[in-house]
Amino acid sequence: MIHLGENEKILMVLHRHWIVIVGKFVASAFLAILPIFAIPLVFASNIITVPESAGPIILFLSVIYLMILTMLLFIFWIDYYLDMWIITSERIIDIEQTGLFRRQISEFMLDKVQDITVEIPDMIATFLKYGNLHIQTAGETSFDIKQIHNVYEAKNIILDSAKQYSNKKYVGT
Repeated sequence: MIHLGENEKILMVLHRHWIVIVGKFVASAFLAILPIFAIPLVFASNIITVPESAGPIILFLSVIYLMILTMLLFIFWIDYYLDMWIITSERIIDIEQTGLFRRQISEFMLDKVQDITVEIPDMIATFLKYGNLHIQTAGETSFDIKQIHNVYEAKNIILDSAKQYSNKKYVGT
């Protein structure tokens, strides 16, 4: 559970762009219809001799294949939905879901932000206005916020909040 400080406010919650999960859904749909075309080709070809009694076994294996594909699609959705970055008035919280039951939560204070780099990886990202943020902190690690919508707005909010937080911290109010 994430607890906010006394005067801390959530400024922005970031998730991955929707195009990320759509690409995985399209690839999974292609893999789902693949057996529909592959099984009749196997029966029609003379390369492999398939006995007539193999129908139920092939149907069983196809159902297992679709169940595994559905499970992978569910894991992709959980990873997409539960990965988030929360920008508050004092810190950035990175919640990274890896697998079904493993989650990693990292956070750093805004006064540690030294550099922010915006990366727009390709033409689709340019048209759909999403990209990556690389945040360099005062520590040895850097934080990556990948494939987020409104990347420039997020950068501006982080920089403005870091400036306000460091001014407030050093002034003492």
